[in-house]
Amino acid sequence: MKVLVAVIAYNEEKNIEDALMDLLNNNKDNLYDIVVIDNSSEDNTLLNCKRLKVKTVPHCVNSGSSFGTLMTYFLYAYKNNYDILCQFDGDGQHIASFLPRIIEPISEGKADYVIGSRFLEKEGFQSYFFRKIGIRLFAFMVSRIIGHRITDITSGFRAYNKKVINFFAKHYKCEIFDTTQLLLLSHFAGAKVMEVPVKMRERRYGKSEYNLSKAVLFPLKGFVNILGCLLQKKKI
Repeated sequence: MKVLVAVIAYNEEKNIEDALMDLLNNNKDNLYDIVVIDNSSEDNTLLNCKRLKVKTVPHCVNSGSSFGTLMTYFLYAYKNNYDILCQFDGDGQHIASFLPRIIEPISEGKADYVIGSRFLEKEGFQSYFFRKIGIRLFAFMVSRIIGHRITDITSGFRAYNKKVINFFAKHYKCEIFDTTQLLLLSHFAGAKVMEVPVKMRERRYGKSEYNLSKAVLFPLKGFVNILGCLLQKKKI
């Protein structure tokens, strides 16, 4: 199957090279293609990608958060006829050797949307205390809505099949706010969602996009977002 790994990045000049080398070293058999979706970085992120001869799709304007890159990689995967699309963060937290775990359920037809969860086996970096509280709260709410347990609702280590790619590229042209919205819309569109255990690292350089003000507003926006998803169910 034709597999794309979309690396999302913004001002990751100190992390992107290690993330890409991890992917390249685990792709000796050319099992997947790699593209970096750059959210208008102001540092040498793109230069470091070009040095490694990795394809890039740069935004000319920053979207305000990493979720602005999602619609870009869905469209890229759709236009280039990929069967499986994986998200891989450019901050170095994701580990390329775990890619087969999130790809396998899709290639075997067991799932349409796979989440790599750091909480299933509780190994590796487990996120920060206050963020884990928010993750557990929204994971509980989403689990109740979709009818089965989700543990790592904010995980960016994900894979989608062609059904999900086509839905977001063709039928859903609105902004994606967060992973909760992405998961719920996929579920309401008929996608089968599952989790697999993975390990993650703590980022070595730079800061997360989730600062104090965003952390305070996140729960409020999250509740509004879930309500919005419940009002815009769309089958395909």
